[in-house]
Amino acid sequence: AAANLGPSSRRKREKGGGQDGTSTALYVDRRKSKVWNYYTKLGDAYVECNVCKKQLSFHNSTTTMREHLVRKHSIRDTLLSQLKDDQTSESDYAAQENAVKRSRQTPPESSLYHAASCSEPRTDVILELVLEMIFRDLHPLSMVKDKGFGLLLGYLEPSFTLPSLVQLSSMLWHRYNVVKQHLERYLQTAQAIVVCVEFWVSQLSQTYLTVTASFIDGEWRRARCVMETQQVHEDQAEGDLGEKLQAVLSEFGLSSKSVFCVMHDSPRSTAANSQQLKNAYGWSSLCCAARTLHLCI
Repeated sequence: AAANLGPSSRRKREKGGGQDGTSTALYVDRRKSKVWNYYTKLGDAYVECNVCKKQLSFHNSTTTMREHLVRKHSIRDTLLSQLKDDQTSESDYAAQENAVKRSRQTPPESSLYHAASCSEPRTDVILELVLEMIFRDLHPLSMVKDKGFGLLLGYLEPSFTLPSLVQLSSMLWHRYNVVKQHLERYLQTAQAIVVCVEFWVSQLSQTYLTVTASFIDGEWRRARCVMETQQVHEDQAEGDLGEKLQAVLSEFGLSSKSVFCVMHDSPRSTAANSQQLKNAYGWSSLCCAARTLHLCI
C-alpha cells in the first residue's frame, strides 16, 4: 500500500501521519540540522549565511545551503559529514514555526548586531571580547570581515552579527578616550616625568614617532606609559620635535615644567635636538645608554 502513495504522502506516513496529512509524530526540527549553525532564517523564503551575509532562497530543504558552504567557504569532508541531515520536506515544522513567530518577526535591517536567540548580556560580552582582541593584539578593523573569523564566530554563536566597521571604529574610539582619561589622571600623580622619544620605520617604509612617559608613581612603582604614536614625514621627523612633544603633553594636561629630561633613541637625534629643546623649553637631553652601547660594539 505504501508503494501506491505519492512522494509527499509517503514522507508524511514516514513521519507518523495519515493520508490526510495530519501528523501525529514529532515535527522535523530544522534546528537539529548542523547546517543551521551557519544560517539565520529570514521569513518564510530566505536564509542568510552567517559567514558572508549572503541571502539564499529557502524551499524547505537544506541542500542549497550545504552547497553554498562547500562552494564559497570550503566547509567539506569531516564537517559536511556532520552536516548531513534529513532532506525531506520541512513544511510541517515551518507551518508551526511561522504561526508562532509571525507576529514578532522583524526584517534583518531593524536589528543592529544581535538576534533574538543571543541574549543581550551575552551579546555585550562577545562584542567586548572582539574589541579587546582587536586593540590588544593590534589587529586591523578589517579582520572582522575576514572569512575565517566570520566562519569561527558564526559557528560559535550563529545568531550574533557584528556591527559595521564604522560602528566598531566608534566603539574603539570611545574605549580609547576612556583609557586616555585614566592615563591623564595617573600622569598627574607624577612629580616629574622622563619623555622618551623613539623614531621607527614600519615594514611599509613609513616613519613613526612614539612618545613614552617614564616616571615613579605615588606607590614607588616604575611606570612606563605610551602617550602617542604618530606618523611623521622623514624629512621633517626631527625638525619640530619640541612642538610635537609640547602638543602631546598638552593633550594630557601636563606642562613643560613636569618634564625632567628628554630621552632620545640615538646620538643623532640627541645632537640635532638637544640645544633647541634646552633653549625653548629648558629640557635636558640624554641618549639611550643601551643604544649607545650597541653602536659602540
